[in-house]
Parts: sequence; C-alpha cells; structure tokens
Amino acid sequence: MTARTHAPAWPRAERSSDGVIYHVRPIRADDAERERAFILALSPESRFQRFMHGMREPSEALIAQLVDIDTHARMALVAVAGEPPDERIIGVARYGADPGARDCEFGVAVAEDWQCRGIGTTLTRLLFDHAAREGFQTIYGTVFANNQRMLELAEWLGLTVEAAAPGQTAVRAFRRLG
Repeated sequence: MTARTHAPAWPRAERSSDGVIYHVRPIRADDAERERAFILALSPESRFQRFMHGMREPSEALIAQLVDIDTHARMALVAVAGEPPDERIIGVARYGADPGARDCEFGVAVAEDWQCRGIGTTLTRLLFDHAAREGFQTIYGTVFANNQRMLELAEWLGLTVEAAAPGQTAVRAFRRLG
C-alpha cells in the first residue's frame, strides 16, 4: 500500500469545544509513563469499556506495546495538554492492522475530565484520515452494546453500527475509508 496524500505536520494544535487548546501527535516511546498515568486515571468503567476486560494496572508489557507504533500497521495519536516535559495525555485513538493489512481495528479513550469536549471526535477523524492515507479500506471497532457514548460517537463519525443479536454484549461499528 502506498500513501495517498501527505501526512499533516505533528504536533498539531487543536481546540476543544469549550475553547481550550491542546495538541495532537503520534504517540512516542517516551510517552510510556504518560500512557500509564492516562490509563490509571480512567475510571474502572472507562478502562473496562476501552480494553474490554477489567484491569487494575497496565503491565509493563502492555505499556510497551501501546507506545510501540510503526505509523502504518500500528498507529496511535495522543491528545496532550500542557507543555513538555509536563505534558499530560488526555486522549488516545489507535488502530492495528488485521492480517492481510486491508482493514484495521480502532479504539479511542478520553480522560474523564475531557470527555464531551470534542477530543474523541478530533482524534478519531485524524486517525481515520491517517488510515486512509496508509491505504486501509475499512476501519472498525468493537463496542459494548451498552456504551452509549461510544455508539453516539460512531454515528457522529459516519460509522455503520451493526445491530446487536439477542444476548450479544458487543457490536461492530465500521466505515469504508476509500
């Protein structure tokens, strides 16, 4: 796959719906402690909905995996508030390519105190744009059927949400990129 258009320059300044400036950039290896702090600051419910299982504290191996991107098959964008070296991750959107590299699965999480301020929407749109430039055909996410906030975001972003079958706890939300 070849890139279709030029990637934006990072970091990129954005503004929340209430006017607060934050920056978006790809995650880096030196974000490991910021990523750990971000995950630990999520409510237990938000952690469960993002990782689809209960987690008290992320392992070193998980953190290493989350900050290890190649910008094609594995990409993660972070929204950060503050200035280096005191940046704080306030949101993360990431995707991972499926075998065959035509489709990719995405996930997004936003810090509790930054939710409903447009951070997730901005991160997800930028991630989708990146996936399209990388040549992916479809992007999809698995969402708990009771995660109303994420289902609303999926619809807002133009994803098709498959109806839940009786007894099914998760649904698939997807969008063609090309």
